[in-house]
Amino acid sequence: MSARMRRVERLVELGQEALNGARAAAVAATRAVVEARAIAQREEQRWTEAATGFAKGVTRAPELDQQAAHLRTLRLHADAAARAVDRAVVEETKRNAAVVKAAMDHRKLELWRDRISLGEREEEDRLERVAADELAARVTRMRA
Repeated sequence: MSARMRRVERLVELGQEALNGARAAAVAATRAVVEARAIAQREEQRWTEAATGFAKGVTRAPELDQQAAHLRTLRLHADAAARAVDRAVVEETKRNAAVVKAAMDHRKLELWRDRISLGEREEEDRLERVAADELAARVTRMRA
């Protein structure tokens, strides 16, 4: 294998590593979306449960204020969890696009490697034909 082919092979290996890394990041982003959705659902459920029990059994205004503050806090948590889902989905989309780009880049490197390999084989074949022609010419000259 020529030095040029070794360098190209190394580039193909690096491309494969980049593709594997992009795939791992995409998987992690997908997991993050699943986790964010579970958290958002849990927070929304907590708020819903608190909202259904709001002001039941309240006898004084300070208790009502306290429950209202608690309900507002739960709503803020639910809203923050929903925003976290949106951010996770955007990140997942970016990671999936990075996988596509890495796959295309890796395929380009593979095609480049294959073209170089084919070119080197063709050059070797040409040199063998030239050597065979020279040998045949020498033999012909010796006989004549």
